[in-house]
Amino acid sequence: MKKTQKVLLISGISAAALFGVWVASFKVMENSNEYEKAQLVMEAREAKEQIEREREDEKIEAQREAKAKAAELEAKTAIYDGIEFETGLDEGSTETEVMDVMHKMTHQKVRSQDKWGAIPMSPKIIEEVYIIVDSSDFQHRDKLLSIAARWRDFDFSTIVQDHNFFWEDKEGTVGKAHGTLSRAEEVEFIEVNFK
Repeated sequence: MKKTQKVLLISGISAAALFGVWVASFKVMENSNEYEKAQLVMEAREAKEQIEREREDEKIEAQREAKAKAAELEAKTAIYDGIEFETGLDEGSTETEVMDVMHKMTHQKVRSQDKWGAIPMSPKIIEEVYIIVDSSDFQHRDKLLSIAARWRDFDFSTIVQDHNFFWEDKEGTVGKAHGTLSRAEEVEFIEVNFK
């Protein structure tokens, strides 16, 4: 019987130990699951916060871009010196005066760092300039007549070169044209400066 008791005692201790191991394993697994859940919740929270930060950064960047575009449009369309609606030209005008008017006319169509003065590129004004140049004996008569004739035909394909011809003649150092305004930018220029 002592032997049986020993076996029972050992079996009982073993069963208790196994039960303890099982309970401990269950607790470890339960803690592990809770830890994993806590990790997932933390990761989800961090992901949400990251998305919110990215959205805020995108919003700030969009605002910066909008401000930059507005400033760029203002720089493209703004005039820093007088707007004129009449050329002031007549049959006695000098070549320099005619070229100055033609130069100012190009400003509604070209991109340049700075623009001083503007005169609308209207058919009436183009015709006025054409007639004066045609009846002149200017040094650059043929060149000016060629430019005015293109403008009469609404051909502004060389407007940048036209502007820079006038600009170089004035020995310009700032304000060289480097492109043409889009149709929308030209409309904005006209609305800002000629209305």
